[in-house]
Amino acid sequence: MLERVIACIDRHQLLPERGEIVVAVSGGADSLCLLHLLHRLCGPGKRYPAVSLRAAHLNHMLRGAESARDASVVANIIESWAIPFTSGEIDVIALAKAEKRSLEEAARIARYRFLRGIAKGGRIAVAHHADDQVETLLLHWLRGSGLSGLAGMPPRQHDIIRPLLEITHAQTVAYCQQHGISPLEDQSNRDPRFLRNRIRHEVLPLLQELNPGITHTLLRNAEVVRVDLEWLEAQVDSCWVGVVLSEQEEAITLDIAALLALPLSLQRHVLRRVTARLCEGQSPLEPRHLALIQQLLNGQPAHQERGLDLPQKLRVLRSTNRLIFEHRPSQREEPAPHTSHAAYLPIPGAVQVPGTKWQARADVLPEDLAARAEQALRQENWQEVWQVLELPSSHAVYIDGASAGTYLTVRTRQPGDRIQPLGMPAEKKVQDIFVDNHIPRAERATIPLFFAGERCLWVAGSCLDHRARLTGQTRRIVRLSIHSV
Repeated sequence: MLERVIACIDRHQLLPERGEIVVAVSGGADSLCLLHLLHRLCGPGKRYPAVSLRAAHLNHMLRGAESARDASVVANIIESWAIPFTSGEIDVIALAKAEKRSLEEAARIARYRFLRGIAKGGRIAVAHHADDQVETLLLHWLRGSGLSGLAGMPPRQHDIIRPLLEITHAQTVAYCQQHGISPLEDQSNRDPRFLRNRIRHEVLPLLQELNPGITHTLLRNAEVVRVDLEWLEAQVDSCWVGVVLSEQEEAITLDIAALLALPLSLQRHVLRRVTARLCEGQSPLEPRHLALIQQLLNGQPAHQERGLDLPQKLRVLRSTNRLIFEHRPSQREEPAPHTSHAAYLPIPGAVQVPGTKWQARADVLPEDLAARAEQALRQENWQEVWQVLELPSSHAVYIDGASAGTYLTVRTRQPGDRIQPLGMPAEKKVQDIFVDNHIPRAERATIPLFFAGERCLWVAGSCLDHRARLTGQTRRIVRLSIHSV
């Protein structure tokens, strides 16, 4: 297996000449096999001497205490191999509700946000294997996709590398047995809420009854499609400069006349590439979205802007002879990835603050209370406000929801943290807040801090940020609180 993985790495140039690779580790046989293989290959005196590894594990909190135990087991295994390790956790169920996504999609998005936050632009190794490829092909077929979906997962996709794509799950299990590795069995792999699991345990066995060679057939078809797709991508390369007027991190502008001059197939591949570049390498466009964009393109030119809202916070605007794609990430959607010292807090939602006895909560007021409170705020009738709400305490505070968005990050203090105390014109070090409030030194490392992006909104029990306060312009009230557990 080692030689096959080396051949895959070299053929597709999966590893850089030097630098750190983040390896996603769930604790199952596939990811532990991947980490063990790369550990044999990377580092001083090995085949790739200038490449180092960092393992990363995200607890999705789907199975309560069992998920936490799994995270602990993974940490112990990686520590025994002397590989640097970063862990994190996120309530995927709360994420799915907050972003109105399926549980499966929310888990995938959370995982890649976490990994990219650690990698900081570097490459991320994931343990997708040949069986995953087959399931992915069936998923894409069921959902409907273009050639890119029918070609399956490439060995390298922007920052994601897949060294095991030619290896089967049975082979990773055998590898772990051979090397005395005891993988975890993730019960969520049988959870029927995930469409992939139903394909794995229901659809694929049925197809294998009809065609025992279905796995090889699907993989062979994917390879045929991939060859055609590579040619199409080369055509997109050649026409890109003539169609794209400007390309920025969060916006790409196209020349409509140049785009419409292309064959329809190339038009769609250009649109997929544009949206992929704005959405972390994966286009969210489905056939129905392409049809809507086509209607926008074929309409009569107008002096005023017309547009469409697309998935993943994308918006496309037609402005006379230009088509503008914008990606509008915000603190609501893109909270900073966390490590074992921080956690995401959906609004509404609750999360355990790592390393402390505290649970952090964020609640949106019921509509009836919110309406009464907001009316009192507009009238600056603070007595009425606090009759509707409850008076803030050391364990709870109310903030303007506009300052928070849909997500907060909750963690303990780090050097350099600052906040603008209520009523003050400038920021102040959190360390100085603790000193001024006579917080015992032994407690300071366990006090939760609530962040929206880089801005600290609340030092629990001590200080509210002036910019997060309730005002007459507040239209959404959020209650932050901490609870001892």
